[in-house]
Amino acid sequence: MFTKVTSIVCILSFFSFVTLAEADIDQWQDSDKTYDDLVDEGFEVKAYDINTITSENGFLLMFFVTVLQKDNEVYECQEYQTLDNNMQTIDLDFICRKLVQPYKLGIGT
Repeated sequence: MFTKVTSIVCILSFFSFVTLAEADIDQWQDSDKTYDDLVDEGFEVKAYDINTITSENGFLLMFFVTVLQKDNEVYECQEYQTLDNNMQTIDLDFICRKLVQPYKLGIGT
């Protein structure tokens, strides 16, 4: 029970932060590029991580994060995949974002 309450508090805190956060101060800008585009352009994989969560109904949620770099350009690509009990993909989404200067300078910067 404590774990459920803690999880709910964390999720609500995250969403309340997101709704109060400035939308234009992010340093990761969405891109239409894919892994393939970036590799074709000479970007190299510098880091990779995967996390999985198994839900109570048996779905497996997989989160992949890949960091690619070429010279001073950096992209972070995220892939989200949901698998059912038979390991069949039921949802798949990805996005690559480019590291940029924040769109708007924050307070005191």
